[in-house]
Amino acid sequence: MSDAAGIRHRTSDIRQSSVSSANPPQGPAQHEQAARFFDEVSGTYKDKYKDRSPFHRYFFNERLEKATRGFDLSDADVLDIGSGTGELYEHLVARFPRMRFHATDVSAGMLAQSPVPAERKYVGHAYEHSFPVKRFDAVFMLGVTTYLTPEELEKNLVFIADSLKPGGHAIITFTNAHALDSWTRNLARGPMSWFARKGNVLSSGLKLWMYGCGDVQRIMGRHFRIERLDVLNHTVFPFNLLLQGLSLRLARRLSRLEAMPAWLRWLSSDLLVRVSKKV
Repeated sequence: MSDAAGIRHRTSDIRQSSVSSANPPQGPAQHEQAARFFDEVSGTYKDKYKDRSPFHRYFFNERLEKATRGFDLSDADVLDIGSGTGELYEHLVARFPRMRFHATDVSAGMLAQSPVPAERKYVGHAYEHSFPVKRFDAVFMLGVTTYLTPEELEKNLVFIADSLKPGGHAIITFTNAHALDSWTRNLARGPMSWFARKGNVLSSGLKLWMYGCGDVQRIMGRHFRIERLDVLNHTVFPFNLLLQGLSLRLARRLSRLEAMPAWLRWLSSDLLVRVSKKV
């Protein structure tokens, strides 16, 4: 039996939710396809953060650093939606060993690779689970919205808004629809479906959702008080792979800019928003 299969059956260790039949047909099809894709790549997913891929190491580490900047989570209840193989947990646990970290993901295979304690892993949608705590000091949803239908995104945002403690925060990322990187990746999806190796998002057939700054502010403003909007990953496909050294040096310089000029959004593949509960 594979690790992923073991997770599916050990419901006392890791919770797996069922899909509501009330969901529109597109929703379940999308999330099941995403779960299958990430199950298939879960065994080698962590390699992206290592020396094999300097670009992915830069991108994921920048996202983790900016998402957690300024937080004291030393005695906090933390929820990570779309936790994957546990990179956020590994980033935080050394600094905040007393935090109570809960991880959800639709991919059992990804969670099987995660160092999060088994009793705090939950397979399925966060809004379908009963957690040991009802409110959280911090909720993270990093690299997830790209794979959610608008209906699923709304369900998650409603759940997060209801689940934040007073004074709590949510940190959520979105793929930037207006980035040059997004345009070039869209152009590449057709050719990549023929030539890219298995396990590549561009060749997977997954439907992807992207949002501009105005979209993010409008969507998030319905549920939360927006505290900060930041930009991530100042590289452009395929130059971030073909000219990695030059691309990463430029990206790191851009990330140190104090202000966020409008042109920088065009060179940033992702948006990060930090929000708090509406009073």
